[in-house]
Amino acid sequence: MKVLLQKLASDTRSILGLTVGVILVYLAILIPVDRKVASLDRPLELAWEGLRMSIHTNRLGGALDLNAMNEIATDMESSFSKFTDAEAELISRILLEETDQSKLTQPFQLVEYENALVTLEEQLKKESAAKKVAMDPGIYPGLPRHVVSLSEPNWLWADLAFARFILSLAIECQPDKITAFETLQGSTLEDEGMEEDHRLHRSKFRLRFESDMDIAQTFLRALPLRGSEAQPDGLPAPYWNKPSLFADGILLRKAAAQQGDKVDLQLVIDGFIYHKTLTEEASEQ
Repeated sequence: MKVLLQKLASDTRSILGLTVGVILVYLAILIPVDRKVASLDRPLELAWEGLRMSIHTNRLGGALDLNAMNEIATDMESSFSKFTDAEAELISRILLEETDQSKLTQPFQLVEYENALVTLEEQLKKESAAKKVAMDPGIYPGLPRHVVSLSEPNWLWADLAFARFILSLAIECQPDKITAFETLQGSTLEDEGMEEDHRLHRSKFRLRFESDMDIAQTFLRALPLRGSEAQPDGLPAPYWNKPSLFADGILLRKAAAQQGDKVDLQLVIDGFIYHKTLTEEASEQ
């Protein structure tokens, strides 16, 4: 009997010791770990609570769920992509052909420009002869010319390119006679939203020609279009990659009654060019 009682007492002490050990492990290890886990979960719980309250107070009410919000995020990404594409398309409409665009960031060489000017005059004479379009001799002095007072002669390359596009398009439309062409003073446009090293320049020209009414209409329709846009409508496009050109002012006069459907078209034309400014390092080379 005594031995049995001793065994029971020994077992009781073992159980009590084990119980105390488990309690100590729980107090010393499990409770701190549980609190640590709870503290890590708290920011996520607060975020979910904020999201739930936002959805609840939103004017759409319970119509929003996580799937709907994912769809909104996808739509926003799609809209941003479309906006970026539209911006790129807009800029592409006011860029010159690569050979002309590159000259804007290179040091201006007067001899090179004068040679290009003579080449353009000869080209226009050949084109007008081929299309049987009369050209007033006073047209050629109206091409962009270099003068000493020009502070930024590089813009002449843009002016020359625009003059080529305008006159070649006019010749391609085959009016009876191009009676006047003049390069007007351009301007550089500054905008707070524009990148610091980029600028937008506007070139201006005055053109006048005599033609049938349908030829005048064809020219005005083709003026703002590039080749890819003009071709589907059957409009002339002597330069496929020309930028858009804009009519700043139009004066259309009916010719004398005995001349039938003849008109005298006068208009001011704007051409815009977006480019990176010439760096000091490049200008010194």
